[in-house]
Amino acid sequence: MVPEGWEKRDLHGLIKVRHGFAFKSKFFAARGDFILLTPGSFNESGGFRDQGEKTKYYVGDVPDGYLLKKGDMLLAMTEQAKGLLGSALFVPENNKYLHNQRLGLVQITAPEQVLIEFLYLLFNAPATRKQITEQSTGTKVKHTSPERLCSVIGLIPPFPEQMKIALIISTWDKVITTTEQLLANSQQQKRALMQQLLSGKKRLLDENKVRFSGEWKWLKVSDLLKVRKEKQVPTEDIPLFSLTIEDGITPKSARYNREFLVKNTDEKKYKLVKPNDIVYNPANLRWGAINFSRIDHSVVVSPIYEVLHLKDENNSSLEFIAQKLMMPDQIGRFAAMVEGTLVERMAVKIEPFLATKLSVPQSLEEQQKIAAVLSAADQEITALKQKLDALKQEKKALMQQLLTGKRRVKVDEVAA
Repeated sequence: MVPEGWEKRDLHGLIKVRHGFAFKSKFFAARGDFILLTPGSFNESGGFRDQGEKTKYYVGDVPDGYLLKKGDMLLAMTEQAKGLLGSALFVPENNKYLHNQRLGLVQITAPEQVLIEFLYLLFNAPATRKQITEQSTGTKVKHTSPERLCSVIGLIPPFPEQMKIALIISTWDKVITTTEQLLANSQQQKRALMQQLLSGKKRLLDENKVRFSGEWKWLKVSDLLKVRKEKQVPTEDIPLFSLTIEDGITPKSARYNREFLVKNTDEKKYKLVKPNDIVYNPANLRWGAINFSRIDHSVVVSPIYEVLHLKDENNSSLEFIAQKLMMPDQIGRFAAMVEGTLVERMAVKIEPFLATKLSVPQSLEEQQKIAAVLSAADQEITALKQKLDALKQEKKALMQQLLTGKRRVKVDEVAA
């Protein structure tokens, strides 16, 4: 049903979409005045994503009309990540960015009928992205075209209502952006704390308010941790979990297909993880796939993981050791220990892992103090992640209501 006063139509006559330029790779460089935007520059929430080391700089001559302005809207015409085909982003700065032929620049042809900020919401709505994907071509990599993008069917409200909808969602975007910045700052502060505290460059105070002193001792991981060899079939009480680089040890119940697992693996080989056990993925450790279980009950993980537990609670802090193993410098050292080939599965095997040497405070109290500070930082990061996820879900639900007219906005008569 079309809401009263709205129009269900395609975008022909409202916009044009122009291909980017086929910039030649011989002019790409590690640094330069211009940054080439690609489908990899889009993130799933409809924003700009800094590609870090993968950023492409362009040092050749720029053809007329292809230097983008702040506020220009681009559409992804090649799928870089699932679900992002046809998604939109606004160019963040003036005279710095270019776009290649896999992106389309949106040009409004009827500015009195459609608002660019409303179109941004329309193209980033799940229903629109699904429509674009269904109209796309290609098998391994999906593509769309300016014509198909203009053929998208959408519900178009009156111009004043478009303005109010865009204003409401922009308020949510500002809160989300602020939370993302707070999260990034907290993560950066955690990294700095790890570098200072886990290397002994910064020493904390003991219970008597005296700064810890004394040399740290070098120990092998095998002196501190022991491999857990207990096996466990997944059950309702002891569920299957997974280890991700981003979130650590998390439930896998949503993806758990018992019939598939029984058919493809021997469930009896699944490994038991008890509270505070350290788990790492041998194939992905070089990227940071290691964490310890903060869950207050036992769980099960796939046989691909290695599970370890503390040897002596009276002399070592499990959380300190885990934080030490997870620090960026140590992950870099693990990356240099990878063995095997792509076919054989490149991995950090358990033997060299156990032989790794770590510098550890001789005082258990100092280990525990360091662990407590880093744990507090982790809790802050977790809380911000949860807040950010909640905000994104709330924004998604609100967009669904506003863009379908299920929830109507009141338009101020003066603004209208």
